[in-house]
Amino acid sequence: MEQLDSLQSRLEKVIQSFRKSYSSFDDAYTSYTIEYGESSVRVYEPYKISQTIDPVTIILGRNIPLTYRDSKRVLVGSMNHVSIEPNETYVLGRRTATDSMVLVWSGKSETEITQYDSRVRTIPSRIHAAIFTDGKNVLYADLGSSSGSILAGETVKPEPFVTLYATPRVGVHKVTIEPKYGHLRAV
Repeated sequence: MEQLDSLQSRLEKVIQSFRKSYSSFDDAYTSYTIEYGESSVRVYEPYKISQTIDPVTIILGRNIPLTYRDSKRVLVGSMNHVSIEPNETYVLGRRTATDSMVLVWSGKSETEITQYDSRVRTIPSRIHAAIFTDGKNVLYADLGSSSGSILAGETVKPEPFVTLYATPRVGVHKVTIEPKYGHLRAV
């Protein structure tokens, strides 16, 4: 719980900073919170995506894939990539539905990382998710987006995972996949 409170506090400071630095972020945040309320932008159960085997697939909504490569500490989209630096916070979202761009806002830049088809029913939220870093860990958290997120990858143990962030009305759900043939491993 302490980590969740700490990340929420960090997010609130970043939101204030990004609203001053990026008019596109301010517009996205303002229109999102007018529609859903100020308290709708919350850190929901952060998931550690560092110390994973490349790649970790991040799906925003139901159809916008991004790739996180821990070996290079980089988030990759179809148009661009963002280096994930220590002690930074990144917010993922969009400007408007017709814009069809997913952006990553950070303390250093605003990056159009991928496009999506605005004709689909489920698109990313204007303020969708955040990536938090410290000296060694990288955490992904859905921010209560209306369309959810899906994470899929494998930890270095190796242990596969799929994490589903449903809308806050449903709650946050996790799905763990047990190795199908784990009992057949040679020792």
